Amino acid sequence: MALNDTKPVLMLLVPLLMLHRDFDTSFEFPNFSGPYANSLITLQGDAFESNGVIKLTKLQNDVITRNSAGRSTYGLPVRLWNAETGKVARFNTTFSFEILHGPVSTTGDGISFFLAPFQSPMPPGSDGGYLGLFSPHTALRNTDQNHIVAVEFDMHKNEWDPDEFPHIGIDVNSISSVTTVPWENDRFGLLTVFATVTYDPVSQILSVVVHEGPKISLMIDLRTVLPEWVRVGFSGSTGQLDEVHEIQFWTFSSSFD
Repeated sequence: MALNDTKPVLMLLVPLLMLHRDFDTSFEFPNFSGPYANSLITLQGDAFESNGVIKLTKLQNDVITRNSAGRSTYGLPVRLWNAETGKVARFNTTFSFEILHGPVSTTGDGISFFLAPFQSPMPPGSDGGYLGLFSPHTALRNTDQNHIVAVEFDMHKNEWDPDEFPHIGIDVNSISSVTTVPWENDRFGLLTVFATVTYDPVSQILSVVVHEGPKISLMIDLRTVLPEWVRVGFSGSTGQLDEVHEIQFWTFSSSFD
């Protein structure tokens, strides 16, 4: 559900604060408080807003709750490609987040930026290593039922993960990443992480850059995986270990130019 049902506010704010020109999309959330974010951010599962920050997993009385999963997404559909012309949009998104662990150094499970069909719900049982993205029944099948592309910031090694962890991976219809890169950052909870994800429809390269961190990319024709209209946003989960996942800032733009 959306943070608030404020249709009159939405009608006033959308023309001023976002751009939809020829199905191009542009928006920016310096934080997630106020009527703009309230009307344009959709929360699923255990996600909630607190003091302008989106927390993707549950806290009870400021205590981390295990086996939790949540999503926070842009509330309007984004046109990824044009079915009539076959033309694909280029996009660029930058966001900041923190992953805070509990009293022990072992953490889990992680956070992702993802694209999925706009009407797709958060699958049941998608806590733990499934990162709020996949059902346990389809997570490893690489099935067309999933229709999802995600960039995962994975903090816990599951049986399908590479030996190196934490890691950043690109997932296509499966929780088992197509490509990964080690992510060496031993200062979680002290620094805000900034990441940028871009897609170039000419080269068909999806690129991920963590500021002052690793880079990873994948050649992929997004039309073969995702529908014309998609949902974009974030997911996070915990399993049997303690972790807090916070989204602090988000900007996104897509264009058919």
